[in-house]
This record gives sequence, C-alpha cells and structure tokens, in this order.
Amino acid sequence: MDVSLLVVLIAALGIGWWLGQRESKQQRNSHFGLQADYYRGLNYLLNQQTDEALELFIHALEVNPQTVDTHLALGSLFRRRGEVDKAIQIHQNLLSGKGLDQEQVMLAELELAHDFIKAGLLDRAEELLLDVAQQPNQQKAKATELLVDVYQREQDWHKALKVGGAANVSASVDLAQRLSHFCCELAEQALQNSEEKECLSYLKRAKRHNVDNPRVSLLRAQLSMKQNHFFDAKKHLQTMAQQDLQLVPEIIEPLHLCYLKLDDAKGWQDWLNLAMSQHPSTSLLLAQAQEISQKDDSAAAAYMTEKLRQRPSLKGFNYLIDLHMQWASANAKDSLQVLKGLTVALQTSKPQYRCRQCGFAGNSMHWQCPSCHQWGSTKPIYGLEGE
Repeated sequence: MDVSLLVVLIAALGIGWWLGQRESKQQRNSHFGLQADYYRGLNYLLNQQTDEALELFIHALEVNPQTVDTHLALGSLFRRRGEVDKAIQIHQNLLSGKGLDQEQVMLAELELAHDFIKAGLLDRAEELLLDVAQQPNQQKAKATELLVDVYQREQDWHKALKVGGAANVSASVDLAQRLSHFCCELAEQALQNSEEKECLSYLKRAKRHNVDNPRVSLLRAQLSMKQNHFFDAKKHLQTMAQQDLQLVPEIIEPLHLCYLKLDDAKGWQDWLNLAMSQHPSTSLLLAQAQEISQKDDSAAAAYMTEKLRQRPSLKGFNYLIDLHMQWASANAKDSLQVLKGLTVALQTSKPQYRCRQCGFAGNSMHWQCPSCHQWGSTKPIYGLEGE
C-alpha cells in the first residue's frame, strides 16, 4: 500500500475515534449520520477518490480545539501528496472555525503558508508568515525560516538578510549557512559592478554568518586578483582548499595564475604535490603533467601513464592521447584521433557535478542546487568519468 495512503487511513481512523467519543454527547440519530459520512469517506480513500473523501471529512469533522491536530494532519498529508489545493481547503476551513486559541491559529496559518509556497503563491505566503513572525508565539522561529525561504525564492537577498538576521541564527546552522550565501550573492553583484568596498563589506558579513564558507574565500580571492593583490588572492584560494578539499579542482586555474604573477614556479609545484597527496584528482594530475611537459613531453606521457594505471579517468586519457599525437606517425595519429573522438564524446555526455543532497547532476557548478535549492551541496564528481 502507498505510504501516503496509509497515513490518510490512519488520519481517517483518528476521525472515526473522535466520532466515537461524541456518542455520549450527541443524540443517536445525529451520531449515526456522522458515522455514515465517516465510513463513506473511508471507502472513498480506499478507492483513491480523495476529492469525495475530503468533502465528507470536512463535513463530518467540525472545527474545534480538539480536532485541530486531525485537520492539520490531513492538510499536511495532502500537501506531501502534491494535492496542494486540498491542503489549502483544509487549512482555510480550519482558520474559519471558532474557538481556537492563538497558538492554534498561528499553527494553522503556518501550515497554510506552507501550502501557498508549494503552490507558488509567494505573496500570499509572505502575508501570513509576516503575521506569525511579528507576534510572540511558539511558531515564530519556523515562520521566520519560511519567510527567509520565500525571499530566497524571489531572490530578494536584502529582505532575506533582514528577516533572517533578526532571528537567533545560532540555533539554526542551516539558516546561518543560507544567510552567508545571501551575502555572497550580493557580493558577486557588487564585484560585477566594480563596487569593491561594498563587495568586501558583504563578504565580511558572510564570514560572520559562516566562517567556513568556501565561497567567501573564493570571492575574496577574485576581489584581490581584480585589485592585483595576488599574494592575498593566493592565501584566500589556499584557505578555500582547506575548507573543502572536494572543491580543489575549482581553484587550480586561478591559483596557478597567482603563482605566475608572483613568479613562484617552485611554490606552485610544491602546492600541487601537497594537494595531490591530500586529495588526488584528475585536474591536479593534469596540472602536474603540464608542468613536466614544459621540459619533456615524453616524461609527461610516462608520468600520466603511470598515474592513470592507479587512478583511471576519461580526462586523463584524453590528455595522454594529445601527448602521444605530437610524435605519432600519420597512421597512428588517425587512429588516436578516432579514439579521442570516442573518449571526448563519452566525457561530454557525463555530468561533471552532483548535488550531495538530492543527486541532481549537471555540467555547471552551482552554489545553490537548482533542484533541491540546498546551498553548498554541489561538488565535482570523482572517479573514472570525473575527477
């Protein structure tokens, strides 16, 4: 049986129990009428006729403080099933009832805001959440995080920071991480507009929210490079590598530029060797081979062959083919070109990045996953088809 249907049936049984409790308080004929509605509703659920079941349960289950939890359970269930219109109907019906205390009203508004967000009605969700967040109640923290989510979806980073910054972020690691990335979004905009002081200000705020955010280090490096401060940029990129070793492939090109500008070839080779020993990747291997090839192509080819036996990868094979093509005969070049065409086609058909949260894969690096909207969860793929 479908899990969501099972939860519906459990909720329906709860309604049946509640109806049974009413027997001593209502007349027999009225009670039998309600029971008839209940059993018909249960039959509709068993037959996946949720529209009919919803109508009967709302009719049979009056709104009062004792039935709030059942209404909320049914509404939440319909929302998880993707039937948001039914969830909205249940929660709106709950709010139209009488006798609920403030906490129950706030909880119902919070659930209705959930429904509106799911339905893409962000303005209506914002209105409800502002009402909950501005009043002293137990749902205030949840309402604040949902309100941040609304502004995040609208990419209104200023409002998101204002609302989220007023919350107790120390109690929510996820919220602190999101606020840090909101600052980074504004810092990127400022950097693109050559507003360097404003960019730096946002990056300092981002670091206060999350001191270990590697995106902050990357943007600090980009800002320093724009100002021709390559020594500082080098330090920021190396800090980023320490913060998240899986992101090392993302910094190889800009870090190499920093070492070139600083005229420190030995320092670059030493860093490559250290990084390769800590967290080997194909991008690091290619960088090492390129350094060797500047002096001896055959030595670079021998080095790549040895390393690829240990850690085979499509990118590595493609580079090795390029090295051999330089001194191969005409016939061998044709064969190598055909082989490279096949391996390149295979490589480009495979995603290079994957979200560790939901599994979404693609060929572009996203700080926020386009699928699950989690921040900082996308990493380069390692293995034969990646790094």
